[in-house]
Amino acid sequence: MRPEHSDMRLYAELTSLNRGFLGLITEPGPLREAPVLGLDAATVDQLRQLSKEELEFISGTPGLLACFSNIPSVSRLRVAEKSVTRISAQTGWRESARLYVTGLLTYLWQMEQQDLPCCALCSGFTGQGSEPSMKLDFAQIRSSADLAVDQLRARFTEHPSFWTDLIRSARSGDAEFQSLSRLTIIPLVLAEECSAR
Repeated sequence: MRPEHSDMRLYAELTSLNRGFLGLITEPGPLREAPVLGLDAATVDQLRQLSKEELEFISGTPGLLACFSNIPSVSRLRVAEKSVTRISAQTGWRESARLYVTGLLTYLWQMEQQDLPCCALCSGFTGQGSEPSMKLDFAQIRSSADLAVDQLRARFTEHPSFWTDLIRSARSGDAEFQSLSRLTIIPLVLAEECSAR
């Protein structure tokens, strides 16, 4: 039986990961074509206009807002990466993203070892079919982070109202609307979990 405080700890951890992810989306820079992680330009612009308090509200959504289009696997790590020339504005953003991804992969690996159902429910990392959701051992996380940056995406972009509703509710100041909009992640997560089985 898990201790009573574990749910609060999990919520705090997810909030921290979401805060870091939103920081990557809203990070200012001279390059307007910075990666937007699967979100359309209009949504990104709206997120960048939010106050710190409004972004903090979105961070408190009870589920992970980030995902990977593909989780880096051992086989992908063995494929030689092409060298990519990046301009300096992207290099700074990419280093921030690499540090975030390293932390995220570490957290997901750790969560999977301790509580696989919780990992699947809160984070959406259920894997494909019978395969495990994380195919890395701890030692490989750091070396896979650069590759994983290219797979990092905003979650639930296929549900366009999810992000716009979060933004609208963050601006509204209406406590009831805010609570409801954050809770919309739960049926989306459940549907994601069912479709992965």
